[in-house]
Amino acid sequence: MIKRLWRDYIWPQKGKLFVAFLFMALLAAATAAYTFVVGYIVDEANKLTQGVDAASNAKKYAYAILPVLLGITALSGLSNYIQRILSNSIALNAVGKMQKQMFKSAHNRDYASFAREPTGNMISKFTNDVTVISNALIRTMSNLIAALLTVIFTIVAMLYQNWQLSLVMTVFLLAFWPIIAISQRMRGNAKDVQSHIGTITSELKESFTGARMVKAYGLEVNENKRLGKSFDERIRLFMKLVTEQARVDPILEILGGLAIAGVVIFGVYQVTNNTATAGSIGAVLTGLLILSPKLRALGTLNNVVQEGLAALTRIFDVIDEQPSIIERPDAMSLTDPEGHIVLTDAHFIYADGTIALNGVTLEAKPGETVALVGPSGGGKSTIINMIPRLYDVTSGHVTIDGIDVRDMTLESLRASMALVSQDVTLFNDSITANIGFGNRAASRDDIINAAKSADAHDFITALAKGYDTILGEDGAGLSGGQKQRLSIARAILRDAPILLLDEATSALDAESESKVQAALDRLSDGRTTIVIAHRLSTVQKADRIYVLDKGKIVESGTHKSLSKKRGGVYAKLRELQS
Repeated sequence: MIKRLWRDYIWPQKGKLFVAFLFMALLAAATAAYTFVVGYIVDEANKLTQGVDAASNAKKYAYAILPVLLGITALSGLSNYIQRILSNSIALNAVGKMQKQMFKSAHNRDYASFAREPTGNMISKFTNDVTVISNALIRTMSNLIAALLTVIFTIVAMLYQNWQLSLVMTVFLLAFWPIIAISQRMRGNAKDVQSHIGTITSELKESFTGARMVKAYGLEVNENKRLGKSFDERIRLFMKLVTEQARVDPILEILGGLAIAGVVIFGVYQVTNNTATAGSIGAVLTGLLILSPKLRALGTLNNVVQEGLAALTRIFDVIDEQPSIIERPDAMSLTDPEGHIVLTDAHFIYADGTIALNGVTLEAKPGETVALVGPSGGGKSTIINMIPRLYDVTSGHVTIDGIDVRDMTLESLRASMALVSQDVTLFNDSITANIGFGNRAASRDDIINAAKSADAHDFITALAKGYDTILGEDGAGLSGGQKQRLSIARAILRDAPILLLDEATSALDAESESKVQAALDRLSDGRTTIVIAHRLSTVQKADRIYVLDKGKIVESGTHKSLSKKRGGVYAKLRELQS
């Protein structure tokens, strides 16, 4: 994963990377230079106390050392500022590219994938996981390289001034194996935490979306308990992660104390034996004081890296997911479709083994309206989903104008049809943008004409800002009938030869249904229409009605012929509804 992260997201920004690396090296060199400065100060201070003209020597000494100190601090501050800006830019650009790839891949995935994975879990990957990897990258880019270079430069400086005394640093190697073991546990813990955040996001979405039902049934206490358990589990998982993280600092703190003690003891021995100067001892101690926080920072950074790698796993899973519904290399474009739809011996089995369709054969000729009715779970929605290839048949064929839909480009196939569903999708945007979603090239006049045809123009113009009114989430503030008429206006504007109606009027009151049905009749005129309906009154004018039950067509005919069939499924449904 690290290799892929570097190759695909970091290295393409190599120009910025080289400049950032240069300033990181300058920062590390300036920091390591403090060991030489301290050694020089200690040795020169010792000479000053022994000189005859101490005051004059002190003045010369101050003139010499002050510019050096000021130069080092200025170089350190400037280098730190520039490298942070550049490294943060590299990290944020990498995360932005990653997020765009995730979103593209998420929309390219199979429609069935959206049904399998809770929406909240996917949202969590775009929010929480991306935030985790963003923080990890920013901290790694800003701190890891700079800290490593500082450690290397400081160790070189210490070895140069007193290599024997500097060997005491090898005590830090004792921390290697414990930290590796902690890291392995932390990555698993971090992955559990991030997965559970996805679960909480899904549960919160469910609870807030169902607020009306929760209040109507007085289930607030029940919801508090249900979500409370999830919050408690989050605390438990976080505490496991924090416990592992907390073990790193004490290990490095203890080893740092041992190193300083070793330098003091061995340094005193060297000075008393005239094998080292006090300045070199001070330089090594300064080096240890520089190294200790840097090594602790690297240990802490390891915690962040492990969390980031856990998040990166989930992010790459989204990016790498391959859809099963793809275009064939030689796919043809569907041009000037007439809309002749045929299903031949179509079977469909869901991933869990559930049989949705079992040998369905039906036909919708150009310009015809074909209705699918029957008990819930009979396979009606599956048929609607197979026509635009949201699902592919397990066996059998779905053809349009004699061409199998699997031999067509997805773009041309889906451009030939419009969908009006019971569940209206409206975006938090203007009414103009929501209607224009069906045809991005449409003019404002086209949008207004579509709204008039859908019987939506009057209620739109009655709003304070008319067509420029910004709708809330899912069209908040509009009635069910108004939302559905906007959806129909969108379909009218698309002007596609094939129309798919999925229970478009089932959730409406009588008055709204009447207006919507009139708009649908105008929309269906001259188009091949496949309509799913539970209210049989809405399909009486259909050219042909197919009755589905348990994945099979059990009856077919017109409303009149099916109504006369005594004991038939359609006749029973009609009797129940009337």
